[in-house]
Amino acid sequence: MSPMASLDFHKVKLNADSLRQKILKVTEQIKIEQTSRDGNVAEYLKLVSSADKQQAGRIKQVFEKKNQKSAHSIAQLQKKLEQYHRKLREIEQNGVTRSSKDISKDSLKEIHHSLKDAHVKSRTAPHCLESSKSSMPGVSLTPPVFVFNKSREFANLIRNKFGSADNIAHLKNSLEEFRPEASPRAYGGSATIVNKPKYGSDDECSSGTSGSADSNGNQSFGAGGTSTLDSQGKIAKIMEELREIKVTQTQLAEDIEALKVQFKREYGFISQTLQEERYRYERLEDQLHDLTELHQHETANLKQELASAEEKVAYQAYERSRDIQEALESCQTRISKLELHQQEQQTLQTDAVNAKVLLGKCINVVLAFMTVILVCVSTLAKFVSPMMKSRSHILGTFFAVTLLAIFCKNWDHILCAIERIIIPR
Repeated sequence: MSPMASLDFHKVKLNADSLRQKILKVTEQIKIEQTSRDGNVAEYLKLVSSADKQQAGRIKQVFEKKNQKSAHSIAQLQKKLEQYHRKLREIEQNGVTRSSKDISKDSLKEIHHSLKDAHVKSRTAPHCLESSKSSMPGVSLTPPVFVFNKSREFANLIRNKFGSADNIAHLKNSLEEFRPEASPRAYGGSATIVNKPKYGSDDECSSGTSGSADSNGNQSFGAGGTSTLDSQGKIAKIMEELREIKVTQTQLAEDIEALKVQFKREYGFISQTLQEERYRYERLEDQLHDLTELHQHETANLKQELASAEEKVAYQAYERSRDIQEALESCQTRISKLELHQQEQQTLQTDAVNAKVLLGKCINVVLAFMTVILVCVSTLAKFVSPMMKSRSHILGTFFAVTLLAIFCKNWDHILCAIERIIIPR
């Protein structure tokens, strides 16, 4: 066997194995759909047994929709199964030519669907990434509005700590009281700039004194030794002023350092509070996001439950209407049977009806005759009642009453005898 023939044989075998796996997969999906449809039918029947008549139509509609969906999916799966069976037969008969192309198309379709799913997942990925970033302690992903709000809170904290801007100006004035007039200061923001005194150091002071001494030397030599004492007094005053300036400068430096320490402490406190607020805001944002997701899931579940309830009610109504229709049909069949039986009996009893009519007429005549007799007897009794005072009259009336009672008691027997006499056998 050549290598190309063996390669084709292996390709055919692999394609057949893949088609068999797909056939098994599709058959399992068909079984799952059928079981789900049976479950829907069972649930539907339960709802029908417990629902009202008004909800029957809705249950029926929902159940029909579900049934149509399941039937459509089962039909599609069956079509796929038939296609796979046909391709398998073609592979077994014709080889690898056409079936390999179809299988490659199916594989491309599956790859396309998997890429679509990956694209959808990649859309949902940034939300997860944002939530993971928000949980990190060193990362801040707050919007610009949050920054502006926090800057306002920072200003409010400074205002609460120091009061208003007037208090800051008062603090500035109280610090300037320690400054002599010869050493002006300038404040710029939180830093202070101290202007240099007239003599920056002892060397400059000595050079200045020597210069003044040289400038005044000719006068002192010209005027005498009195001017030397004045120059020494001036030098002493200048040195004393320099010492005072140094003391005030060191005091101001200490005050500035204390203010820096205080500002650093307050800045750390404010930054810590800002960080805590940021973390609290992030936690609240996460909780809000979780609550919104939970609310969305609950609304989706409620919608699904309402839809299932509507389907169940519609199915129950449909089942009840069908039962009522069947009962009505059975009643109509029974009524038709009874009518047929009655017609048969009427055809058989036409002769007997005529005899009964005649008997009824005779009985009516006899009853009319008896009523006439009774009327006559009653009229006679009215006339004879005054004559019932003797014993003989009383006995006669007694016998008449007893006869009448016997006649009334045996009235049915008398009617039967009359019928036998009138109607021949």
